[in-house]
Amino acid sequence: MLKKVEFLKSPKIFIPLLSLIAFAPRYIWVRLMNTVPVYDFLRYYNYAAALLQGDYDAYLEIRNVFPHLSGYPLVLSYVYRLFGDTVAVGKWFNVFCSVGTAILLYLLVRELLGDTAGQAAGLIFALYPADIMYITLLASEHVFLVLFLLSIYLFIHYTKTTLTGWKVLRLLLVGLVMGIAHIIRPVSSLLFPPMLAYLLFFHEIKKPMVSFLKEKGKVVAMIVLAFFLTLGMLNLIYLDTVKVPLGKTAGGFNMYVGTDPERTGMWNPTAWQIIEEYDHDFYRVHGEAQRRAIERIKEDPTGFVALAEQKFAIQWTTDDYALYWSMLEVYPDTAFSLWVEENKDTVDIVAQSYYMGIVMLALLGVWYSIKKRREYPIGLAALIVLVFTAAHVLIEVQSRYHHPVVPFFILTAAAALVHVTGAGDKIGNGGLRA
Repeated sequence: MLKKVEFLKSPKIFIPLLSLIAFAPRYIWVRLMNTVPVYDFLRYYNYAAALLQGDYDAYLEIRNVFPHLSGYPLVLSYVYRLFGDTVAVGKWFNVFCSVGTAILLYLLVRELLGDTAGQAAGLIFALYPADIMYITLLASEHVFLVLFLLSIYLFIHYTKTTLTGWKVLRLLLVGLVMGIAHIIRPVSSLLFPPMLAYLLFFHEIKKPMVSFLKEKGKVVAMIVLAFFLTLGMLNLIYLDTVKVPLGKTAGGFNMYVGTDPERTGMWNPTAWQIIEEYDHDFYRVHGEAQRRAIERIKEDPTGFVALAEQKFAIQWTTDDYALYWSMLEVYPDTAFSLWVEENKDTVDIVAQSYYMGIVMLALLGVWYSIKKRREYPIGLAALIVLVFTAAHVLIEVQSRYHHPVVPFFILTAAAALVHVTGAGDKIGNGGLRA
């Protein structure tokens, strides 16, 4: 149906329409669901407010162990400087980021698969229940996802043709955006292996192998250089303010939690004891945590495999996190929030069904792409999902941790839709391949 409406092919028409469709349900949820921040979400708010007041030592002990917790509050503090330091301002900033995510996903999929697929992907995300309900949480995923998708869109856009002369400097922008995303959630560096693999295995070789490898190596080198320069510059500017290195992370504690069979690889207060035991020392905490995690795996490798299976189900098959967190603490109640509470099971079923529909379509999209030998458009998305999946075999899992990966499920689901309906663009405005 989208393909038949010719005027929607213009981004100048479709982007405002998509923005409105994405904004409307999020506006309703923010206005009628008075979610009160708790746990990590409350800590983010309090630390952003502390930065605004010049209290740079706030939460310093815990941030010494987890420096990455400083990035999102730093960004939020600038939003508060402009619009006021209320929880509501943080929520409306989330709405802005989420609408931006829908637009970027549309542009990314349009670049890879053409107009119709891009429109489908944008609309699927715009109406994605978990993102709508998660919007009232002061979580880092919202702003991270905008930056993460922007870096991938720029990467795809700039590498579809060979950059010559000064144009090669455009690649620095990819690394810059990735660096900013990394201080908010320290996972954007996971993009480097998929980017390299995508360039080597999903790009056509139109020149001698040595020249091809040099060209692709130069692309990745430029992005990596810009990434680390960005981190260095951000720390040069903000180290005196946040007191810990932005973007610095270690996986020891996360691995310690993720290999705990008694807690199914999920966070638990018992694991926190190792932080107290080693007096919030970054290197000692993560080093000892990693040693204990490796010992667990060595002592019971069969149990580790069984645990990985359980963690997979927690991480990837449930989509109830948004409803749970947005309803955990609500004040004051509204007629809408009381209705949602009364019909929580039904709302949860609708949200879960929507998510599972995306996953099933994504699997169909992979099958169609392989069958028709059109893996190129979905190659990077598949690699990113595989890297995230592999990482969570070892580290802590929560169902909300799959939130940043859902756009790549949607990308692949859009590929399935255009295959099934026969609505794919031969060239498409922005389409890379038939």
